[in-house]
Amino acid sequence: MQGFLLLVGWYGPEEGHLISGGNSDVAADVEATLLIADAHPWTRLGLSALLNAVPGLRVVAQAADSESACALAESAKPDIVIIDTDFPDLGGAETIQRILEADPEDPPAALLVTSTVDDNDIYSALHVGARGILLKNIPPEQMTAAVTAAARGNMVFSPGVMSRLIDICTHRTTPLEYDGSRLATLTMREAEVLKLVAKGYGNSTVAKILHISEATVKTHLNRAMGKLEISSRAQAVALSYEFGLVIPRQRVSGPMPNANSA
Repeated sequence: MQGFLLLVGWYGPEEGHLISGGNSDVAADVEATLLIADAHPWTRLGLSALLNAVPGLRVVAQAADSESACALAESAKPDIVIIDTDFPDLGGAETIQRILEADPEDPPAALLVTSTVDDNDIYSALHVGARGILLKNIPPEQMTAAVTAAARGNMVFSPGVMSRLIDICTHRTTPLEYDGSRLATLTMREAEVLKLVAKGYGNSTVAKILHISEATVKTHLNRAMGKLEISSRAQAVALSYEFGLVIPRQRVSGPMPNANSA
């Protein structure tokens, strides 16, 4: 069976299974009602048409803002809610939290849809109880496979999100490691960028190591410096050593490319 979507199947009844969008029976044994919450009407209409075409899936409500999403979740009692991370008013994660808290006995499976792989979005969604995080750029057959898998009780993640989760768990570069210092205010990605900068790497090298763009490196570094109330890379390096984010023997030798770029 071809598996194009990474599913955390060991959290659900389909242990070890991958769902193939090419299988016409992918949703034959599933029945689920859906609430789609997105600020853009065309997105709601398109996703509704896509999912309503899958046997067993039925969109029963659509919401354009957090207040209506919470109200519709309470009245329509959907099995699954699909919410955009940039949802108006409360945002995707907080909207999910309110929906789940409103029905603790029989909460819906909540899926967060996002445009980018962002540490804050991942942490926030999982912290409030989301059952999956999906990227907006996945093909339609992957979206239907993911929703079907969620209806069966599985947690579902787009490959890019799952890759980031594995990276976080493997490298263990999290703000929790630096609890008790100002570094605890940083996101996981901001801490990673700061650590590599402190070790002497320039922005372009950091971008290659973390598989992100150089512009994204600059964004994370500037946010980290703002949170730490510092204004230069030199201060960032000093602070990283002061709080033990980097130990002296980890520093790279030789010139520091782009050392003065922020």
